[in-house]
Amino acid sequence: MRVLLFVVLFLVSFDMHAQTPLLAPYLNILGVSAAMIGFVLGGYAISNLTGNLLAGPFLDRYPKKWFISIGLILAGVMLIGQGVVQHTEGFFAFRLMLGFLMAFVSPACSALLGETGKTAVEQGQIMGKKGLVLTSAGIVSPAVGSFLAVKFGYSQSFIILGYIMMIAGVFAWLVLPVRVAGSELRASLSPVTKKGKGKTSLSAVLENRLLYPAFLGGFAIIYAQGTIIYEVPLLIQKQGLSPAVTGLLFSLKGLGALAILCQFWLYKVSVEQRTFAGLGVLSLLLYTMAIGVAIPLQIMMFLLGACFGMLFPALATLLTVHSPRELYGSVFSIYSAVLSMGAVLSPIIAGLLGNWHHSYFIAFFVTAGVCLAGGIHRLLLSGVTR
Repeated sequence: MRVLLFVVLFLVSFDMHAQTPLLAPYLNILGVSAAMIGFVLGGYAISNLTGNLLAGPFLDRYPKKWFISIGLILAGVMLIGQGVVQHTEGFFAFRLMLGFLMAFVSPACSALLGETGKTAVEQGQIMGKKGLVLTSAGIVSPAVGSFLAVKFGYSQSFIILGYIMMIAGVFAWLVLPVRVAGSELRASLSPVTKKGKGKTSLSAVLENRLLYPAFLGGFAIIYAQGTIIYEVPLLIQKQGLSPAVTGLLFSLKGLGALAILCQFWLYKVSVEQRTFAGLGVLSLLLYTMAIGVAIPLQIMMFLLGACFGMLFPALATLLTVHSPRELYGSVFSIYSAVLSMGAVLSPIIAGLLGNWHHSYFIAFFVTAGVCLAGGIHRLLLSGVTR
């Protein structure tokens, strides 16, 4: 079952990342201004955030397979719509609906995957393999998206990607189980279930103080990643280099993540230790970029990718370890909403600052502040049981 879910996750990640090189050029063909392009692309994150806040209770109450399969099929329809539409307003509408639908699909996949692990170490290994699958798809798919654009054109490429998404949805409906074997029994025996009985799932999650480091950490690393995604392409453009250089740099970032994700021995290390180590190194790297240390950007991107490769599985494991299985839907929905907030805020703040060094100083303060807050949080709750 796990392998089948990894296949679904690869197809979804491949399909979403393959759109990256298509969106801005296609909107430019439709006659959209540069400012409007940013608004259209940012609208996806906002609709995704809205969907995340609504998805949790539904994911806890109904089979997650329904949201994965039906959501992917409808998302495929939205992608086809993006390829067929000939005006900005229609594209924007389809883009908003796509973001809303994926807000149900992504947390459902993570929650269903988390339910298959029995111990903290096993859940850490599962989340690491999930990161490996998503990173592999993220490295391959932009090149495939560019190839489709050259071979078939932007409009036809969206239609092809839409059919791939629909196929993934049908595949999920046929192969994924409605429930994970044993998950309901484990949920009924959970002491947290009895303690939180009568509360809504969202309030139960928000009252769980052990989840706060994961939420804050997720916001910090997505904020840092958003700053990198915004600033690095602009730097390459200002230096008069080919856009292919940008693609190479982000491929190096993906390879850095893969290098860490393949180190399966790391999953035996405490998840808290991995989180603090990853945030500490990430903060140091951002500080060196902010003060302009003469380190080749290729090396920096590889090291940044390695930090992300350590942090994303660690944070997901924190969520599964410190929350009951019957609330995984709400937990991952809130987590996804926090990630969306980081994705929305980072390019906006970087754009307002308009300075490479200032942007990285802000990212450094965010990551270092979260690392410090996590340490204080750990000390305050040491010895406190949920």
